[in-house]
Amino acid sequence: MYLNNLAPRGRSRMVKHEQEFLNNIQSIMLSISRKLRPVLEKHLQPYGITPPQFNMMFTLEREGACRVTHLADIINVKPSAITVIMDRLIERQLVLRYHSEVDRRVVMMELSENGKQVLAKMMQSYRQIMGQYFAQFTQDELAAFLELFQKLDAVITTTKIDFEQGEK
Repeated sequence: MYLNNLAPRGRSRMVKHEQEFLNNIQSIMLSISRKLRPVLEKHLQPYGITPPQFNMMFTLEREGACRVTHLADIINVKPSAITVIMDRLIERQLVLRYHSEVDRRVVMMELSENGKQVLAKMMQSYRQIMGQYFAQFTQDELAAFLELFQKLDAVITTTKIDFEQGEK
């Protein structure tokens, strides 16, 4: 493997090219994120939706009705942060909040029918925008891109990092 010289314990003993490799990955990921954020914001503006609200709606569409705590885990935020975002979506009748029939202490969230329709419109136009970028790639490149991102997601999900052992 390319980064085999990374020491899993104590101080990292990376050679210079490995450091540059990791720096390049971080730099390009930040660059892509910075460039896509204004595209997403402009795309969402006609709907009066912010990127965090869009992400929440997208997650609810994929997950279906779910507990607030589960939603917080998925998007890696505190439940209180979800409440602020959800309150605005509930006001606009895009999301429903209710207590579980099984356990009244559990708060559930799901997209309303109106929310599903609005999200479908946003997704259709967003796919057109993103499609313009991805049209520059071959099917093989797109498949490899997806496979690598899925693998990275799985590795990040399953790998436990001990931050106490890192360099100080």
